[in-house]
Amino acid sequence: MIRRVPLREDGYFFLPLYTVIGGVVALVSLPLHGALYLAMKTAGACKNGSTAATRPIWIALSLLTILSLPALTIARPNTLNNFRTYPVLLAVPLVVLAALAGVWHFCTKSDDRKAFACSGAYLAVMLVGAATALYPRLLPSSTDSSRDITIQKALSGPHVLALSGGRSECVWL
Repeated sequence: MIRRVPLREDGYFFLPLYTVIGGVVALVSLPLHGALYLAMKTAGACKNGSTAATRPIWIALSLLTILSLPALTIARPNTLNNFRTYPVLLAVPLVVLAALAGVWHFCTKSDDRKAFACSGAYLAVMLVGAATALYPRLLPSSTDSSRDITIQKALSGPHVLALSGGRSECVWL
């Protein structure tokens, strides 16, 4: 699939810094979420081990989350455009920070379910933040913004939409 995305004239694809930062944040956030799940669902040594793992992972994730915003704005300067245009979207990073704080708070209170719920909220709101920052782009080009895959470019053609009668379940044929 990647080779089919025209990111450069010669078809060459590389991972831009924006993608690498997102991948590193995911690489740290998902083990935290898994450790919190194990802490919630298990007992004994497994629960103790997963609970002990949450603290260093949470610290790493907090640092990465805080450092990722300036790094992303350097990697892709237009990242904050939608946040400037619609100031209400500034609630997204605040909710991310609140979810991170909730993970820490509920871990210290040994309330595994609420810590896990906060971790899930963190993951969901981080995805919302990424989509908000990229909108209307789905897959930005590394070299030329005219090559971005946008929502408009990704839409099915009028013929397919007419065949489906506007019903999305028919598109899966």
